[in-house]
Amino acid sequence: MIPNPTPPPDLTSFFNRFSNEELHQIGLALIQQSQHSIQMQQQVHHPASSQHSPHRLPRIIRPSLETIFSIPPLMNHQPNCSEVRPLMEQQTTPVTSTPRRPASDSFDNSDGNRQRMKKRLRINDLPPRNEQVEQHHLPTLIPPHHHQHSFNMNILKRAVSSNLPCFFIIFSASVESKHIPSSIQVAIMLKKLFADNQIPIKELSICVQAGERRFKFAVAEIIKPHSLPDCYALVVRYVPLDINQDTARQQILKTIPATVGFSSIHYHHRQHPSYDIRFTVRSLEQYQTALLTGYRLTYCTACWKIGHMRDKCQSSVSCRKCLAPYTNGVKHSCQDIFNCAQCGGNHYSLESICPVVKQYKEELKLAVDKALTSGAIKRSIPGEVSRPFQQHANDFPLLNQAKVNSHSAWTTSGNQFLHSPLKKEMSDLVVTIKALSETMIRTEKSFNDLNNRIEAQHKSTVLHCNSICAIIDTVQIMSSWVQDSVLTQWENNPCPLSNQFIPLNVLTYNVQGWGTRALEVMDLIFKVDSPVCVFTEVRELWNSFKVLHFTSFYQKGTNHSGGVMITIGKHLRATRIDTDIENTIIVDILGLSEQIRIIGIYWPQG
Repeated sequence: MIPNPTPPPDLTSFFNRFSNEELHQIGLALIQQSQHSIQMQQQVHHPASSQHSPHRLPRIIRPSLETIFSIPPLMNHQPNCSEVRPLMEQQTTPVTSTPRRPASDSFDNSDGNRQRMKKRLRINDLPPRNEQVEQHHLPTLIPPHHHQHSFNMNILKRAVSSNLPCFFIIFSASVESKHIPSSIQVAIMLKKLFADNQIPIKELSICVQAGERRFKFAVAEIIKPHSLPDCYALVVRYVPLDINQDTARQQILKTIPATVGFSSIHYHHRQHPSYDIRFTVRSLEQYQTALLTGYRLTYCTACWKIGHMRDKCQSSVSCRKCLAPYTNGVKHSCQDIFNCAQCGGNHYSLESICPVVKQYKEELKLAVDKALTSGAIKRSIPGEVSRPFQQHANDFPLLNQAKVNSHSAWTTSGNQFLHSPLKKEMSDLVVTIKALSETMIRTEKSFNDLNNRIEAQHKSTVLHCNSICAIIDTVQIMSSWVQDSVLTQWENNPCPLSNQFIPLNVLTYNVQGWGTRALEVMDLIFKVDSPVCVFTEVRELWNSFKVLHFTSFYQKGTNHSGGVMITIGKHLRATRIDTDIENTIIVDILGLSEQIRIIGIYWPQG
């Protein structure tokens, strides 16, 4: 058993300097550390039991303010020294004998992390018991407000908002070793900095010391990728195989010194043997540089030879592959046989493997470098600001300067003579404008009066329309009432009306042939003034002549001399009754005081 040491100093004044959140983090870390030390001691004394039950660990609870001040007895032990040092001096002796644990054990109370930690611990790596007691001495912390340390906000935002791995914070050499905060203080400072800048985070998944002045931290809700992709990667394509990779790297390093991570990319489907080189540029200044293209070849697109252009070529236009000349109006059929216009080889005319093209490029490079060195030509520097245009007096001399007479554009003489007419015109214009404004005022007033009269007329029209509608409704009501009263009086009238009877004359006549005696019959009808006529023996020509204003009904006879016809005036309504009896016709007359039936019958003598 460990003897009861000297009681620790009063920590109430020290912990009063922290907020509840900071005390929560400190107490959680201290309790986890004490429980972990108890675990390690149990494994030292009872290795067999720890091997048989590796998953039996004490549960970690969220500490409150009471549990923070009630530190377990194991944490209250002091090192064997003659006197107790002040609280602020104890921080100068850093505790380095504690074995490294995953950061999730310091800020996460999950059982899975404790189980993984228990598997990693080994008995051989444990320090002696006395050292184990000393290393769990109560750590002394310096409040964050005693030593202010600033962090770059862009780096912190990038760590929180992107799926990035752990970040490292390195304190500068100007900060003394005794003033470097612990990992818990760094975590508290980071969370406070995130809260002040309104950056929402849940928890820090890791915040441990990774060196004397370096701290490693990460965020819990960020998904960490397996590897960090190259942000500033470039690819040099189509490098010939005859150029060694080391030579290519040296040339790239000459141009971009901050180049790392070289890798070659080979493609098997390329027609000509070449490869690509991929690399990463560490310096942003060297990455954001203007592209300096290579020297361009001067070649002809008609004959595909180098050294001249198409406008100076005297040859006909030919195919790029086989160099066969094109014919107007004839579709070219290429044989897919490569023919170089420079050396006659089996490749394109401008291919880089052509020896003539290679020699031309080398000579061109030497000539351009020589011209740049001598100052014959000048290469424009990317980003260079061009000088503004400055015109000198002798740049554009006047033609025939002796004969040119300069005349000023604006003459100042005679201005006094123009002042008085201008003043008069201005005064007249002012008077005209005043008169026009008065006229406009009067016009506006008359328009307002007219508008008022129109509104009054509209109101009176609406009133008349309403009155007329009311009169119409009244007339309709009165008319219906009058009609009803007249009808009632007529129905209840006891005096019958006197009827006027007109005698109805009926003419009966034996025609004996309508075809020859029709005119005689017509004259007889109008003389007698009979609306009803019965004619017998009309024979077959009864329809040869019609009687005006009469309706005729005919029935045939037994022989050609028979036939009966009845004519009724059109002012009477007549209806024929169908019958199959020969020489007999029946007609009913309607519209009279009573219905009359006229029957016409003819009986011949034979």
